[in-house]
Amino acid sequence: MISNVLSITVCASSFVYTCYILCNLTYFLSSHSSKNDSLRVVSDDNAIQSTLWSLLVDMSLITIFIFQHSIMANDFTKNIFFQLRIDYLSRSIYNACSSASLHFLINKWQQSPALTIWHIETSNDTIWMLFSGLHIFSWSVIYSGCIMMDIAELCGLKQVWYRVSGKNSPLDAKSRELRRYMRHMRHPSFIGFLAILWIYPFMSMDRLLLAIILTIYMALMWTIDSEDYGYHITYFRRKQIELS
Repeated sequence: MISNVLSITVCASSFVYTCYILCNLTYFLSSHSSKNDSLRVVSDDNAIQSTLWSLLVDMSLITIFIFQHSIMANDFTKNIFFQLRIDYLSRSIYNACSSASLHFLINKWQQSPALTIWHIETSNDTIWMLFSGLHIFSWSVIYSGCIMMDIAELCGLKQVWYRVSGKNSPLDAKSRELRRYMRHMRHPSFIGFLAILWIYPFMSMDRLLLAIILTIYMALMWTIDSEDYGYHITYFRRKQIELS
């Protein structure tokens, strides 16, 4: 009984915290009006030096996130959870740790407006709506993809519920093709993230660094092939029928 209560508490806390950080991440990556109004182009002699220092700090933050995200997703870490007999909590713990590293990145991120690649004014309503609409659409694709891939399992809720109910792991009920697909691409919409990272009105050096590193990371980690793609098309069409 105590074990079930602790498991539910950990799972619920992880879910709430993850949702909170995802809202912050959405604002961090897509908000542009307030940033454009507050950024000042530095023209003194220390502009390059301050920019390099900011990029060094930002690179360290990205490295921490990538290191945590990769280490906790490998088989060695999963085996540790299994040996400790808390594998049903692994997803919740993984989400909480990933959220914590993102929280740290967002709070400590250093902007470097002294050097910019491009700067498109969004004071015009049409331009503002264009960028905002594109980002809203991209986030909608990403989050709807998570829902279609079983949002309860991605959040760790289903694993704990099955454990408390005395059922086997929810992954046992999934097909071999789906489990293979989820190993190759855990988070949906590579294109959606690319649009959010690169189609942005103010491309400062820190934003460029973030876009480059995360694009390379996603390209290396998302290794879907033709078999995964074929399964994804079939799965997507089946979900469309079910939702309609």
